[in-house]
Amino acid sequence: MACIGTWTFSLAAINSCADQIQSNHTSLDSLIQGVNVIEEDPSTGVYLVGRGSYPNAEGTVQLDAAVMDGENLHFGSVCTLEGYSKPISVARCVMEKSKHSMIVGSGACKFAHDMGFVAEPNDSLMTEETRMAYEKYKLSSQSVDQVVHDTLAVLCLDKMGNVTAGVSTSGPPFKTPGRVGDSPLPGCGLYADNMAGAAAVTGDGDIMMRYCPSYHIVRLMREGAGVQDACDKVVTEMKERHGAPFEAAVIALNMKGEVGASSLLKEWIDVRNKKVYNGFPYSVWQLGKTPTIQIQQYL
Repeated sequence: MACIGTWTFSLAAINSCADQIQSNHTSLDSLIQGVNVIEEDPSTGVYLVGRGSYPNAEGTVQLDAAVMDGENLHFGSVCTLEGYSKPISVARCVMEKSKHSMIVGSGACKFAHDMGFVAEPNDSLMTEETRMAYEKYKLSSQSVDQVVHDTLAVLCLDKMGNVTAGVSTSGPPFKTPGRVGDSPLPGCGLYADNMAGAAAVTGDGDIMMRYCPSYHIVRLMREGAGVQDACDKVVTEMKERHGAPFEAAVIALNMKGEVGASSLLKEWIDVRNKKVYNGFPYSVWQLGKTPTIQIQQYL
């Protein structure tokens, strides 16, 4: 039993997942509840997740999320969802209650409403901090390339030997309306397969989606690679193929509960507490251990 999440702010999600898994909940139920903790906390919106996220270039909060069940390879995602603060829960409904695997835009909003989720005004999904940032953006025409690319990604392995992957993000602040990155795309932002394990990524999704890194990591593990070796190999390949520097980090979890991570980050600044991390920070829990923050150095 184990779980791993991207960035320091995932620790609250990992704590929740660990409690749920040890209480015999499934990896899927545990993951959804853990991600919801972050999605519903407006103080973590500055990390580009859920309530309190930055809006797009037109002032609308649009959220993406996806979930994948490694037991049967079932997958569900929503993209550019407006008016709902817990997109990972809507993505689960797509996976379990729709004949489709991905629903976007107004269709995703209608689907959420039909599933019983209650829509909120756009303004209620923003905080004073993100509203002020948007007003500043309109005046200065700040480039989205000047802001960080954070994504909440969580991987969970339960006592039954089932692994699940989930991601949730608002994407880059002030993005082009309708923009979808790698996060809600299977094999790109996340992948899970009980025959090997699970992986997820965070960073500049417009670049990473070209390489299908999550599927690549899981495939390497299925072929016998160690979890850390698989992460390093995929990140190295992206680095070499792309050439120019870009932000990328990956996490992975195999069926033994072993974890791995690799990144192209030399440092990460936590925008909430202004703490500087020399590398890529991520949260980890494994059976018999206390959830902790670990740091993966630049590859």
